[in-house]
Parts: sequence; C-alpha cells; structure tokens
Amino acid sequence: MYKKIFSINWLLPVLILTLSSVVHAAQVKDIRVGTQSGSTRLVFELSGAAEHRMFPLSNPDRVVLDVSDADISQSVVNDLKALSSDALMRVRYAKRNNGLRFVLDLSQKVKAKSTVLAASGEYGPRIMVELEYGASQSSTNVIKSLASISNGKRDIVVVIDPGHGGKDPGALGQFKVREKDIVLSIGRELADRLNATPGIKAVMTRSTDEYLQLRERSRIAREANADLLISVHADAFTKPSARGASVWALSLSGKTSEMGRWLAQQEKETDLVGGISLDDKDQLLAEVLLDMSMNSTIQMSLDIGSKVLGNMRRVAVLHKNSVQQAGFVVLKSPDIPSILVETGFVSNATEAKNLGSRAYRVRLAASIAKGVEDFFTANPPDGTFIAWQQNQRGGSTYTVSKGDTLSDIARRNNVTLDALRSANTLKNDVIWIGQKLSIPAS
Repeated sequence: MYKKIFSINWLLPVLILTLSSVVHAAQVKDIRVGTQSGSTRLVFELSGAAEHRMFPLSNPDRVVLDVSDADISQSVVNDLKALSSDALMRVRYAKRNNGLRFVLDLSQKVKAKSTVLAASGEYGPRIMVELEYGASQSSTNVIKSLASISNGKRDIVVVIDPGHGGKDPGALGQFKVREKDIVLSIGRELADRLNATPGIKAVMTRSTDEYLQLRERSRIAREANADLLISVHADAFTKPSARGASVWALSLSGKTSEMGRWLAQQEKETDLVGGISLDDKDQLLAEVLLDMSMNSTIQMSLDIGSKVLGNMRRVAVLHKNSVQQAGFVVLKSPDIPSILVETGFVSNATEAKNLGSRAYRVRLAASIAKGVEDFFTANPPDGTFIAWQQNQRGGSTYTVSKGDTLSDIARRNNVTLDALRSANTLKNDVIWIGQKLSIPAS
C-alpha cells in the first residue's frame, strides 16, 4: 500500500490502537420503523454497544441522533430512503468524527425520546427512538425493516421543489398573486397525488413558507436518493402578453430561446437573496467538469418532460409545444433526471386569475402527476415496486446498453417491434443508454 516504509517499530502502537478502535466500532446493521396511532418508532440495530445523544432542531423540524464510535452497513445506506411515516419525511446520515449522525426530517412537531435496548436473543444492542405527535387517522401498526424491503420493491422517489419561499416571494403578479404561494399549493397537491400512487414516494424540499437556496434544494434531492426532481415555478415576464405553461430540462450547450436566458438569469438573482454567491461553491466547479455521461440524464429528463407536457396541454395553454432547455442551476444534478415546470405567467391577467384558483391548481397538479406516472410505468427503475409488479404480470424490464437498437431488443426478447413500442409508449425508435424498457410477455 505504501511506497516506502522507513521503520515499522514506531508504527506498531499506532497500528494496534487504530485496529483496536476499528474492531470495537459498532456497526448499524439494520433500521426498523414502526408506526401506530400518533407515534413512529425507529430501532437502530447495532453489532455492539455504542453511546449516543439525541436533540431536536426547528425551522425546519428535525431530530438529530449522534452515535459514537460507529459505522454503517452499505446496505443500510442504500435503502435509507425507504424509511418514512406520516410524521417522518426521511432519514439522512453523515459520518461525524469517529461516529455517525442521523437526521430525522419531520413533517410536523414531535416529542422525541430515545432508549437503549440491551442485546436479547437474536438481536444485538439497539437504540430505540420514539416520535410522538398525537392521534393519527390510522391505528394500523406497520413495521418495515431495511433488511426486508431492500429486496427489489423500493419506491420511486420524486422530489418536488416549490420555488422561492420565505423572504423571497418570487414573481409578483396581477390580483396580488405571489409565485411562492402558488407553487407551494401546486407542490403539495402534486405530492399528495404521487403518494397515492403505489410504488411512488414524494419528498418536498419545502412544505412551508421558508427560503431555500438552490444548492440546498439539490442537496435534499441527493440525500433522498431521488429518481426525479421537479422544480415548480410560476414566473413573470416584462410583457404582460407572455403566457403559457412550459417544461424545461438542463442544457449544457446554451439556451433554446430568449425566454430561457431570461428565466435562468432570474434564477441566479433569486439565489443571491440569501447574500451568498453561487460562484464560490466546489459543487459548481464539479458541474463544469461534467463528462458525456450527463447526456443520458438530460435525455431522460427530456423524455419525462415530454410526458408531463403532453398531459399539461389538456389543462393549460402551452408556451411551447416541446420541452425547452436552459442552464438552470437547480437542474444541474449529474445523476438525477430533473425538470422545471413553469405553470404560467402571473404577469398575465388570465393566467394570474387561473393560478389564483384552487380548482385550476388541482387540475394542473393532477396533469403533472399523470405525466410522471406514465413515464415510470413505461420505464420503471430496476429494484422498484413498479418494476416488480410488472414482472409479476409476466413481463420484464431491460436496461439499454451501448450498441442496442429497439429492433434488436425486440428480436432478442421474442416480441414484435410494435408491441415493444406500445409497452413503452414510444413515438419513434430512439433509445438511450441506461433507459429502462418494459418487455411485454411474449
């Protein structure tokens, strides 16, 4: 491992001490979550005893659990996003000193307490965290374990990002319509629609009137292991005649329209509301260095955007009939397909009136949800409940590799080209590396 070793004798005490600490470090082997009327209980199963401390934080509400001298199993890391309840939005973790920090993001205020459970029978030492928040609508007791739900039935995670918020009202339109209020309402409705779909879980970057910087929104999506990020906006333009909903994906080579340049500039100015420039972030440097693999993520974003746009046309007037592209910072996640939905222009009297109507916002959110559902039904990621469900029905899923053509895939799977197009709602034979194709039963 080392190129040169000058003397090993003086290293032995250090090595022994280091190896000793590694051997004795407890490992988080599994996390179980149980829900019942008015409470959520999480049990962190350890390989050995470990000290911990827990404390609450507010704005937003969350509970922090620090576990000393501990490590975490990679299988647990991979499936953290499966942990949720009516009060628990998600569980995040980070390595801290020689231990671990878990952050429990909450959707409401809770009373939290922790208990150490001694090893018993087949179980090792455990830390139990109880979140109490009053009576809930359901008294059903549900227990999920990461060790059991990592078996190919995870939810598809869609992160919904209502733009602006808090001290940043966004665009101010006619009839005193504020962008931050409109998009939060649409975001909540969209989350409810997606959560009602078996196999899809919605996570919101903000569910209240709070300000988040663009990088924070992307961070939430990454920590949630998102399969898709949807940023929701309702902008204004210098001309009151500008109108129409639109869907945007990232462009690495430039903007497809003057409107794209305008909106991208507005986004940058928004992030300066907090007084912090975007130009000094390491992540920005990393994004500049993106390689060609980013193109597959952009292509998937464009395809999802097309499904969403196709459904939105049934509710709203469209600004453009195809997905547009611009250099939006919030979309610059190299491994997360991301779209930005402009629900309309509050600077236009007609659209300000429409967006001010709850009935219209509900219909608009339903159309966006339908587009997302249509895409993932045709292209379910491997290991998800929807992919498993389709396999149970007699079909299968194929991941497109380099050199594949649609006709080759159809021939190898003994299905007709028309059947393959129909199963994936394809309008043509264009496919991309990494795309998931549903293979109908032959």
